[in-house]
Amino acid sequence: MLSRRELLRILPSGAAACLGCAGLALCTEQSKGQSFKDQPATQAASLGFSANADMTWEQAFNFRYQGYARLMRKLSSRIGRDRFLEMLRKASSEVASEYSTLKAKSEPGRDLENFIVFFTTELMPRPIYRSALVWEIAERSEKALEIRVLRCLWAKTFRAEDAAEIGYASVCYADYAGTTAMNPKIKLIRTKTLMQGHDCCNHRWVVAN
Repeated sequence: MLSRRELLRILPSGAAACLGCAGLALCTEQSKGQSFKDQPATQAASLGFSANADMTWEQAFNFRYQGYARLMRKLSSRIGRDRFLEMLRKASSEVASEYSTLKAKSEPGRDLENFIVFFTTELMPRPIYRSALVWEIAERSEKALEIRVLRCLWAKTFRAEDAAEIGYASVCYADYAGTTAMNPKIKLIRTKTLMQGHDCCNHRWVVAN
């Protein structure tokens, strides 16, 4: 049986990032109408890791998460669904908490206003979020920030693999731990997610009393 610590090592930031690396390279070359045998070894080597993958965001997500979802289903069948999902939720929360704790140290402040500024002007405009999410601000005040996500490429990818529970445990659930690590006085309230089949994700951050 895998322990929670062992499972932590194979979360998306680990093993799944390497799934099908040869396939990524092949996809890149095929998209250019070339194969490896058409390239001199010295030319391929000169491109190295900095070569443009030339993939759409949807192709990148499919490459990144389809294999991950299949791997997690295999583990779930061996460990048991309920126990596995609990382990995955805890492990993903640990990763999010560690990341948010480190990120908070570099931020000028952790109050809600600084969180809102960071979220709306630095985090969400990044290419991956701008391309993978369709979202709108439902409320922005001194006491609350509510973001409604209307389309989500994470949800689309995992649900297409019939792996919504794995997607929620890996991607969505950790938002709570990440928020608490950033500032224990800020609380995330959410009753719907696209990953779970709802019409939107209604992320709402409020200052706890």
